[in-house]
Amino acid sequence: MKVLIPAGGKGTRLRPHTLYTPKPLLFVAGDTIIGHIFSLLDGLEIEEYRIVYSPETSLPRSLKEAYPDRSFTFWEQAEALGLGHAVLQGLPELGDEPILILLSDAIIPFDIQKAISDLGENEGFLVAKEVADPRRFGVMELAGDYISKLVEKPEKPQSNLAISGIYYLPSAKRLREALEEMVAQDRRTQGEYQLTDVLSILIDHGEKLRAVKVDTWLDCGTPAALLEANRELLKLKSRVVPLKDSLIKPPCWIADDAVIENSIIGPNVSIAKGAVVRNSIVSESIINAGAQIEGMVIKDTIVGERAVLRRSPSSLDVGSFSRLEGF
Repeated sequence: MKVLIPAGGKGTRLRPHTLYTPKPLLFVAGDTIIGHIFSLLDGLEIEEYRIVYSPETSLPRSLKEAYPDRSFTFWEQAEALGLGHAVLQGLPELGDEPILILLSDAIIPFDIQKAISDLGENEGFLVAKEVADPRRFGVMELAGDYISKLVEKPEKPQSNLAISGIYYLPSAKRLREALEEMVAQDRRTQGEYQLTDVLSILIDHGEKLRAVKVDTWLDCGTPAALLEANRELLKLKSRVVPLKDSLIKPPCWIADDAVIENSIIGPNVSIAKGAVVRNSIVSESIINAGAQIEGMVIKDTIVGERAVLRRSPSSLDVGSFSRLEGF
């Protein structure tokens, strides 16, 4: 199977953390965002990961360094023209074969293997989650077991099922041809080529797509969303190192080589490799690799790689290689 991951965004809403680290490789709950996505694919035979990226990022090099055993190909999206355009960049050379598309900033814990095995011949699926305000999302309407209509951010939604960022299509060729036609005719919604629009065309032409409903959809596109994803993932993946002089309140994820002394950690804290925490109280936070925290009380905070924090109670968003002392 081929997997396509559109990752052309620059991660501006997550700055300063994305100034040095591409968004899919940000640390959360003991892994990278994309690492959690890869774990959803365990048990599937993936022959190629097609990554669509912006030329302004270091994503290809960073992914190859972080995951040398995975078969990546990289497809440049020179201009950000919408999700449909991004997907189109990653579809060349594919024939009448299934394609699994996963967004690079959405973690959706569910059984993908079962969802695929439950399909009939020449069928696909989209993942959906019930939401309180469907006007903010692409929304699907159902007729029996199949999706009958897709609407991007409807003013008067007829359903509360939001399209949630995982798409399994039975034919990459049909998808590519529909996207190429949309771009050739310059059919845009709000200035962009929307994947929702082209999927609607395919449905109108008889494509059989089912809705797979999920309970959890973790968006990682902002600092607040990343912290919320950390909280939810730690419910599934808590890992605590025994410590003599510190109190750990699970759930937490603490790297083996992290140094924690005379501190209270948790709940909902992830501490990456090489981090040092001394004489501090840390809760509801993400501490990245090599960070140093001393004499601090912090909550709802993301501390970037190799950042140094000392001596002041605060709620902060501290980027990689930053240093804060005595403030």
